[in-house]
Amino acid sequence: MSNLDSFITRNRTAIAITAVASISAVGAYYYLNNQSQFQSQQEKEETSETTEVGKKSKKSKKKKKASKNSEESGVTESSTGNGSNNEKSTITTSHEFIYPVDSNNLPNFSQETIDKLSRKEKEDWALALKEDGNNEFKSKNFERAIAFYTAALQVKIDPIFYSNRSACYAALNDHKNVIADTTEAIKLKPDYTKCVLRRATSYEVIEDYPNAMFDLTALTIYGGFSNKSIEAVLERVLKKHSIKIVQNKEQVFKLPSASTIGSFFGGFRPDVVPEESNDESQDSADKLLWEFLQHVNANTVSGYDKADALINEVVEAYNVEELTPESPKAANASIALEYLASFQFLKNDPASAIISIGKAINLKPRGRTYVIRALISTDTQSFNEAIEDFEYAVQLEPESPDVYYQLGQLFYLRSDLEKAEENFEKAKELYPENVYAHIQLACISYKSNRLDEATERFTAAKLKFATSPEVPNYYGEILADKGDIAEAYKQFQIAARLQESLPTYSVGAIPLINEASLISREAYEKFDDAEKLLLKAYELDPKSEVAAISLAQIKLQKEEVDQAILLFEEASDLARSFDEKVQAVSFAEASKMQLRIKNDPVLSAKIKEIMRSNMM
Repeated sequence: MSNLDSFITRNRTAIAITAVASISAVGAYYYLNNQSQFQSQQEKEETSETTEVGKKSKKSKKKKKASKNSEESGVTESSTGNGSNNEKSTITTSHEFIYPVDSNNLPNFSQETIDKLSRKEKEDWALALKEDGNNEFKSKNFERAIAFYTAALQVKIDPIFYSNRSACYAALNDHKNVIADTTEAIKLKPDYTKCVLRRATSYEVIEDYPNAMFDLTALTIYGGFSNKSIEAVLERVLKKHSIKIVQNKEQVFKLPSASTIGSFFGGFRPDVVPEESNDESQDSADKLLWEFLQHVNANTVSGYDKADALINEVVEAYNVEELTPESPKAANASIALEYLASFQFLKNDPASAIISIGKAINLKPRGRTYVIRALISTDTQSFNEAIEDFEYAVQLEPESPDVYYQLGQLFYLRSDLEKAEENFEKAKELYPENVYAHIQLACISYKSNRLDEATERFTAAKLKFATSPEVPNYYGEILADKGDIAEAYKQFQIAARLQESLPTYSVGAIPLINEASLISREAYEKFDDAEKLLLKAYELDPKSEVAAISLAQIKLQKEEVDQAILLFEEASDLARSFDEKVQAVSFAEASKMQLRIKNDPVLSAKIKEIMRSNMM
């Protein structure tokens, strides 16, 4: 992962940091690295408010001990309440009242009565009503407390009264009214962090995640970006929101980038098209199969698209439902089903793939047929089933390099490098033309800290596969990881030139993306150069989710947020795994929140204030 990637990942939760209020990404990054010097603004405000309420209490005509309970203590009580009012509670307000009450000792007066009060009397009534409401709240008489806070608001509009009443609604799980009251409080006092948090909580409960994220982001701003607990909640809500979006989106099965397809089929020996494939006497189903294989073996973007459009027709031509293992067409029909399963697997449709490959196995399977099923099982984390299928494949074709290469991949993914190396070595021995076996062995040497051997293996691979872009690309990745940036640049550039000169498609846009990642790691001032490379990569392979998300990150850093959002959403559509889709969506939704924060005058002004203070 590049520094750019890690920067975005680190700061998804502090959504307002980049592209907000015209603050540069450089300034935001500087700020983040110095945020420890900030004291939580929220703590200051709560301390100040509690002190002020205490002063007012001393002036009240009521001398009860309960009068010292500020609004803040009431809110704290609400957060630990049982969320219901089913139990019978004792009425606590039985003293002499300074305002009219009914037979149940609840406030009972008209607007006309209030209008006749002096300013001093209104203040006294409002404070008395609030304190009686606090006492009811402490006794969990939430509905009675609501009546007192409502009456207090009739006498005087005060954000504390809205806040206290919202705490009662929260205890009653009435989130609609929690949101209504906290919203009124926030209108009167925009930085009322207790209400902002309570409203965020209610928004989360009713699954209004965008508004919850807005409030939580506001809290990170008011807290000087130093409240880690709020950032953790924001991360959780962002993930919930992103998962919901991905789950609700209609799934479209389509091929991934050509480089992904190429690397998948590159792990197998190509199926050879018979010389007599153009013979007029050839069966029509066989002719379609040979045509399909020619498209696959072309290893081009258009070739893969044509193969995808043809494969279902091939399978239908064999009329596979009518065949038995003894049928003359069984072997070729099984190969057609095997490729259908491969394309379904590449389109991220494992359910259909497992059905197709099952039909192939029931007809006339070869070792590769079991390998394909093993790959599907591996993708769904069914490792025991995968190993079992590899064993079947070895029994059928003990000298098949395809089996050992793919088994090596399985062990490599599971970090069993010793077994991976053993299988890659056998795959290379049986089929020396598999460039990926050479590359994987060099990578294992590097991961095993056998650095000289890794270099030797890459050098040997470059000599054997002189026109292969794969070798310098993956060698560049190793060099970049080692910190040899200059040589890594060189290898990525060689790989890009080789890919550009080839009629076939192998690594595609990956060397350009890797070079752009290095550039963005070096300095912010070079983002324009990285952007040019990524635009070229995106044009070369428009189905590459890596190109889309990398370009989106650059756009975000350059404060071109609208374009970043579109690219993040496209990357989510292109991504293969559910987790990758959720991650891309989370970037998009975080970016949308940046725009919303930027358009909020209070929050954008607060960010500018914080940044100015930090830069002094």
